[in-house]
Amino acid sequence: MTWKSYAAMSGATVLAGWLASAPPASAPQGTPVAPRPPAPRAAAALDIAREADRLQVRLRREVEYTQPQRNPFRFSAARPAVEPGGDLAEPAPEPLAPPVAIPFVAPPPAMKLAGIAEDQKGEQTERTAILSSPSGVLLVHEGDAVIGDYRVGRIESEAVELVKADGTTLRLSLSN
Repeated sequence: MTWKSYAAMSGATVLAGWLASAPPASAPQGTPVAPRPPAPRAAAALDIAREADRLQVRLRREVEYTQPQRNPFRFSAARPAVEPGGDLAEPAPEPLAPPVAIPFVAPPPAMKLAGIAEDQKGEQTERTAILSSPSGVLLVHEGDAVIGDYRVGRIESEAVELVKADGTTLRLSLSN
């Protein structure tokens, strides 16, 4: 097919569609429908006036401003309500309590007791604690220094006591 045949076929299709959609030349004869009489304009105007009056009655009356009972931006007792025309001066602020100094307590080192190894030397049992810390695995004996100011105080069969330079102790057990 050439472009000429495409053009002819397209034109014929458009013409057939246009003719098929055209209204019929003769309309079917039926009973004529009587047009509705328009509503009287005076009745509509009365309805609108009645609705406007009804809406005017339902309007809320304006309420005079009253001082709120509390201020959500302050933590203090409620202020007394101010009478209309009264003094709007701000009351003197309440004295603040002096700040309390909280001593800094360093958090304990991030260590866990991974295990305890025992070595029998004659009658004595020598224990080695296996500690897991952020810097790696540490194998320590009693008296060895570990992270920060801590030293190994005592190694038991299922726990280790770490003693800080100021005397506080931190107990790590295998169940942790």
